[in-house]
Amino acid sequence: MNWEQQYRRLVKLSRELSPYPDSAKDDEHLVSGCEAKVWLYVDNSDPDAVVIRFDSGSRIIKGLLALIQQRLDGKPQQAIRQFNIDALFREEGLEGHLTPSRTNGLTQVARELSRRA
Repeated sequence: MNWEQQYRRLVKLSRELSPYPDSAKDDEHLVSGCEAKVWLYVDNSDPDAVVIRFDSGSRIIKGLLALIQQRLDGKPQQAIRQFNIDALFREEGLEGHLTPSRTNGLTQVARELSRRA
């Protein structure tokens, strides 16, 4: 899949992202270190089925967050803490297609997700 096809796929995924709770769109849920604003909501009241929600103003970032959410939403805390964002980039054919700032921001999202899970 070329980058243009990947781009269209990510935009489509951004539209399919599960709704983000309005009550959690605040500074407490904002992930620092991202170029675009990214909000992360985690409900780990059931450690065997953690609920993960994301939001961002950027469609591409939202699409990338949707990939993470598809992979991890409803999974146990241990699986979330062991998540490898670089492996996801490789598996999805995104390696080399993301700018360093996007890669760094998503790495920060993965770290924060692991911390909050």
